[in-house]
Amino acid sequence: MSLDVGREPLSNVAYVHDGTTEGLLTAIFQAYALHEQPEDFSAETALQPRLGQSVRYIETDAALASRVKAGIVRKAGRDAWDAVLHASLSDDPSAGVAVYRFVRHVMARPAAANSGLIRNLTHPVAGPVARLDRSVMNERHLMMQFLRFEHFENGIWFAKCNPKANVVPLLMDWFAGRFNTERFVVYDEVHQVAGIYDGAGWYLAQTDEVHLPEHASDEAAMQAAWRGFYDAMSISARYHPELRRQFMPKRLWRNIVEVRDELSDGSGKSALPEAAMSSGRRQENRDCMRGRCASVAALPLDKRL
Repeated sequence: MSLDVGREPLSNVAYVHDGTTEGLLTAIFQAYALHEQPEDFSAETALQPRLGQSVRYIETDAALASRVKAGIVRKAGRDAWDAVLHASLSDDPSAGVAVYRFVRHVMARPAAANSGLIRNLTHPVAGPVARLDRSVMNERHLMMQFLRFEHFENGIWFAKCNPKANVVPLLMDWFAGRFNTERFVVYDEVHQVAGIYDGAGWYLAQTDEVHLPEHASDEAAMQAAWRGFYDAMSISARYHPELRRQFMPKRLWRNIVEVRDELSDGSGKSALPEAAMSSGRRQENRDCMRGRCASVAALPLDKRL
C-alpha cells in the first residue's frame, strides 16, 4: 500500500514492516508523517490483524530511520537508544507498540525530563521497553556462553544458534573483536539471519538455506576431546538435572556439542559414566543428588578459544 499523506488518517490501523530495527523506526516516522496512531506494529511474517483493522505496509527507509534514532538520542540519551534498539530485536509481539509509545512519550517532553527515564522499570511507558531490553540482552548473554564453532575445510568457522530474540546483530561486534584474524559465520536458524565476518568487517544476510563444505580434518577429534573434557569436569555425585537446565536451557542443546547427543537418544538425561558408581548407590544418587557445579554450565565458549 502506497503512503498518501493527503488521505484521511486511519483510526484503526496496523503498521507492517520488514521486521528489522530500521523497518520499525521507519514505521514510527510514517506514523508522525500521516498523523496516525497505529494500534499495532508488526513484522510481515507475524501479521495478525484485528477484526476490522486496516493494514498499512511500510517500506524501510534507512534515512528516515536514522532521523528517528537521532531524535531518541537527542531527547532521551544514548542509554534510551540502546534500550530501543534491543527491544526492537525482541520476538515479543508487543515490542513494536512498546517502542512506539516510548518514542512518542520522550519526543513530547523536554530532554531534561527524560533523564534516567529508561531505568525506571515501574514507569508505564518506559518500563515495558526496559524489560524487553533486559530480556534481549539476557538472550545475547546465553548465546555468548553457548555458541559453539565448528571448523570447515575452507577455513571458515561456523556456529548455529536458536535464540528467542534476533540477537545476531548484537553478537557480531563482540566475536569480531576477539576472532579478528579468523573468518566466521554465526547463523540464527530461528530468524534465518547470518552474521558474516570476512576478516575485515561483518555484515548480515537474510537466508533460509546454508550450504556447508566438509568439516576440517581434525574437527571430529576436537569435538570428541571437548565432550571428553566436559564429562571429565562433571561430578556425578552432585548431578542436578534441573539446575543444569536452568544454567543451560534445554532449548539450546541441539546446537551445543557436548550435550546434543542427549537429545538424539531421546532421554534428555546426562550420559554420566554409570561405571563410576556402584549399582547399589545408583538409585540413591538419583534420588538425592544436589547442585551440579555451576562451572560446568559456564564452560569456555569453544574448545579452541
